[in-house]
Amino acid sequence: MKQIASTLGLTFVLHQALLFTVTAQAPSIPPALVEMADTERAFVRRAQEVGAKQAFLDYFADDAVGFGQDHAGPAKSQIRQQPDPPKDVKILFWWEPRVGDVAASGDLGWLTGPVRSSRNDGPVRHGNYASIWKRQPDGTFKVIIDVGIDPTAEVPFPNGFTRAAMESRYTAGDIRPLAEASLLAADRALLEALKTSPGDAYGAVLAPAARVHRNGRLPFANRDAALEWLRTQPALSGGEAQYAEVAQSGDLGYTWGTYALAARGGGPIETGHYVRVWARDAAGVWKVSLDVTQPRRPS
Repeated sequence: MKQIASTLGLTFVLHQALLFTVTAQAPSIPPALVEMADTERAFVRRAQEVGAKQAFLDYFADDAVGFGQDHAGPAKSQIRQQPDPPKDVKILFWWEPRVGDVAASGDLGWLTGPVRSSRNDGPVRHGNYASIWKRQPDGTFKVIIDVGIDPTAEVPFPNGFTRAAMESRYTAGDIRPLAEASLLAADRALLEALKTSPGDAYGAVLAPAARVHRNGRLPFANRDAALEWLRTQPALSGGEAQYAEVAQSGDLGYTWGTYALAARGGGPIETGHYVRVWARDAAGVWKVSLDVTQPRRPS
C-alpha cells in the first residue's frame, strides 16, 4: 500500500516540497478528477498529521481490497495488523498524484505518482503508487485498491498533474451488468493470450498512453516502450481473473486477479496478484490504461 507497507503506522515528518495545484478550470481535467486528486493530497496531509496507519484507515473504503502474502482480503484488516512504529524513529513518507483518469459518470477513477520515504534522515527510498478510487454513498472519494512498485530510481513524471490520454472515449452508455460482463471477458481473454505471447497479448489491448508497472524497474509510460519490454518476457503459466467493476457510465473499469509467471532456467515461478484499469474507446472496445503486478514475497 503506497508500496511502503513496512512503514504503515509510523509517524511521519512533513516533506518540504511544493505540491502541484490542479484547478477545475483546466479544460482537459474533469472536475471529478480534480476532486479525486485533491482528496489524495488531503490523504497525504492526514498522514503527516496523525501517521499513515490512521490516515489509511480514514481514506480507505470499508470494502477496499488488499493483496496479502497468500490471498486478497479486506485492506482495512491488513492495515490494522501492521505494527505501530517506535516512538524514537523519524520517518519521511510522502506521495503525490501526477497522472490519473476518471469515468464520465465521475464515480470511479485512478491515480498514480511518486513515493518517497526515509528513516531517521537516511537515504531516500523511491516508489511508485497506483490507487483506484470510488465515490462513496456520502459523495466522497475513497481508495478501494492501492498497489505500488519498488523502481530502480526516482520515477519521472510530466510536470504538474495530467489526465491519462485516450485517443477516443466511449460515450454510448451501457447498463452496468453488461459492461462488467464484457470487461471480465476482456480480462479473461488477455490472461489466456498471455499464456502464449505477452507481446502479442498486450499489443492487442494496450492503450497508446498505457502505464505498465513492474517491481525492480522504472514504469513504462506508453504502449511502445511497454511492448518492447513485454516481448522479452516469458508467458504466464497460470492465472485467474477474480473481479471486475465498471463505472456507471460504462467507460472505465478495473479488474484484479492472480497470475503465475513461467520460470526461466529452472528458477522459481513468480506468483502474485495483478490489477488492471481499463478504458473503453469510442467503438466500445476495452483498452488497458494501467497494468500493475504485485508478486508474492519469497517464503
